[in-house]
Amino acid sequence: MVNIMKRIKCKKLIRALGIALISSTTLYGVTSLSTADAGAYDWLGMSEDPTKFCMADAYLMKAGNKLAQGSLNCTANDVEITKVTPTDPNAECNLGDVFTFNADVTVRTNANERWDTTFYLPLTEQSPQVVQGAGLRNCSMILPIPGDSGETADVQLDGDQCGDITKALGPDEYVLTNEPITMLCADADGNNQADFTYCAAWDNIDRDNCTYGEDPYAGQIPNNKSKCNCDTFNIDVFIKPTPPVITKTLTSVSTRSEPGGTFSYTVSFTNPNAQTSLFITSLTDEIDIGGEGTFDTSINLWGPTVTPDPDVDGLYLKATNCSMPANGGEILPSATYSCAFTVHIVDRDLPNDQSPQFYDDLVKLALIDKNGDAVVNGDSCSAINSVAGDHCSNEVRVQITNLPPAITVTKTANPTEVLEPGANVEFTVKVQNDAAFWDSPLILTVLNDTDFGDLLADECTGISTSIALGGTYTCKFTKFIGGNAGDQHSNTVSATAIDDEADKATGNDSAMVDIRDVPSSITLIKTANPTEVLETGDDPNNYSNVSYNFKFKVNAAGVDDVTFKTLTDNKFGTLTGQCMVNSKNGNPITPTALNGFVLQPGDYASCDITKGLQGNAGDTHVNIATITGVDEDGQDVDASNDATVTFTPQAPDTDMAFATSMLVVLELTNAGVENVTLTDLTVKGVTVAHNNTHPLSEFVILNAANGEHAGVSYSPCAIDTVLGYNGSGSEHYTCAFTIELKPGVENTDNIKFLATGVDGIVAVVEDDEGTQIVNGVTVEVNTVE
Repeated sequence: MVNIMKRIKCKKLIRALGIALISSTTLYGVTSLSTADAGAYDWLGMSEDPTKFCMADAYLMKAGNKLAQGSLNCTANDVEITKVTPTDPNAECNLGDVFTFNADVTVRTNANERWDTTFYLPLTEQSPQVVQGAGLRNCSMILPIPGDSGETADVQLDGDQCGDITKALGPDEYVLTNEPITMLCADADGNNQADFTYCAAWDNIDRDNCTYGEDPYAGQIPNNKSKCNCDTFNIDVFIKPTPPVITKTLTSVSTRSEPGGTFSYTVSFTNPNAQTSLFITSLTDEIDIGGEGTFDTSINLWGPTVTPDPDVDGLYLKATNCSMPANGGEILPSATYSCAFTVHIVDRDLPNDQSPQFYDDLVKLALIDKNGDAVVNGDSCSAINSVAGDHCSNEVRVQITNLPPAITVTKTANPTEVLEPGANVEFTVKVQNDAAFWDSPLILTVLNDTDFGDLLADECTGISTSIALGGTYTCKFTKFIGGNAGDQHSNTVSATAIDDEADKATGNDSAMVDIRDVPSSITLIKTANPTEVLETGDDPNNYSNVSYNFKFKVNAAGVDDVTFKTLTDNKFGTLTGQCMVNSKNGNPITPTALNGFVLQPGDYASCDITKGLQGNAGDTHVNIATITGVDEDGQDVDASNDATVTFTPQAPDTDMAFATSMLVVLELTNAGVENVTLTDLTVKGVTVAHNNTHPLSEFVILNAANGEHAGVSYSPCAIDTVLGYNGSGSEHYTCAFTIELKPGVENTDNIKFLATGVDGIVAVVEDDEGTQIVNGVTVEVNTVE
């Protein structure tokens, strides 16, 4: 009687514990679980760790048990799980994750009855029948509650806490309904259904020895090394698909100058899943303006194209063939999605340091699986705001580069000549905006005159300094210009204007006013072409040529013809002879000398003279030309005008070659008793003679007068020179010649000269019987860079 009551109490306790299921998302990354029905001990509901010792490790915990091969050899099939049906038809898991879900589990026996059925589920890729070791808890467990399902095969046979099974009463199986299962998400056969792997253990003996508490292990272990059953079969849990790698490629140039232009791209990815479709639900281009890591704008690549407005900065989808695939955006297994699009960037206002404006672009798309759940891929979209299911491509950088603005400065004087002692002259300064629309308007910041100073702070105050596209800033002011007859007043105005990037445009122009006292008058316009030339540096023989045009005219208000006499320049001196008049009234004529050339009132003519200028970068060459003549009344007339040429920098360039020469002093002494004659003198087989060149151009021999060494002058060497016998007083003969070696180019060629043996410096003398004596020396010269 005591025994029966003990069994009843245990059963009630297990029932009470078995219905208390709670949700768990922290350990296994799953969504919430619904309350389990009675049937198996609920580890999660008891807030206990669901991880347990695997079957082989638990087997070894029993005293006396051994496993020589580190594994059980499960060959029996007394108890098995035949079916696992998830209660959620959309159940899914991430490959390689441990997850928990609810399912109806069918348990079957192939024996008449078995006790303490225990099912081990691996949480790693190792089977529960393999020893894990080191105290690892790599399994979860299904431990049925005795008789709790209410089905015939589910019975309490031995009075302990673990469930028993029988087919003696009829059916051989029962179902654990809505059972929470914790397992590894695996798919060895690659069919996109999760593999349910388990190992079953049981007791072959009717005895009260099984608990759900760990003492030291929970549940039942095999009676021996083979009394267990392991199996793997597919269950209807969908394997979440592997995310793809998104590739974005720039197919156009990466740089456009302001105000921008088009950039073309392709985007593509391949579904890496061989069994499962992916579904793309959105496709956008994300742009980081400035490249500082903050993505500022987004373009829907499935949206309509937009015509760019060149006056409005922005990003416009110019063209696209991107669209959502059919069937809700389905990308079939192993299929590829790709498309191309073009973005037009309008950017008129670039950085104020004139650096490029960078645009970092990536493509973002959203993917779901067949269940409508997000396909996640870690942090590919970590650079931007994203949600689960967003996938991002690599970043591609393009840029818009700055173009400098331009202005034209014009200064005129009215009148250009005044009678002494002077008169008021109205000066007009114009600054024209030559910049394009993206840099307009320009802001005039500097307007300085060489004689009148800062015009913006004085004569031109109150005039708007904003110069619209194609517009002109105009300032007029009057100054008294005085002096004696023949004096010339020339002043230059310089202007600076900036665009919206603070980039500068500069220009200058000058005006000339002559002081006159003659009724007849002439004008001269001197024009330089070009007005900018490269610097000439320090070479006194280097010049930059400039063509000057001298256009002279007789005032139409006069009545006398003017005969022209001279043309002079304050830098070039007299140019009269060089001025061959080749144009009259705009028409070419036969070149005619200026001196004596006659023009009637209103006529004009010109000549061209080219001059070489010298100067360094930044120098300004301003020269004033004056033309003179005499009218029919004998009154002298003259006119002057200047021209400005600016020297621009030129990159330095140097080269160096090195050469050397040697003075060879030859001293022969006749030590014999009869006269001898110098019959031959050679260097490397070349006879010593003036400017005699070696066939290989290795050296040049100069047998010239005035050879000098150590303060002693020597005569050239002469063949057929007679050396007197010893004692005659003329036995010594001394002469000299020079060997010049070929130059070596710096960092390229070294000088290597060797004259030795018969190729050395060889002197041959001969007596009157024809007997020769040969004397020779070796010479070697080397230079090393």
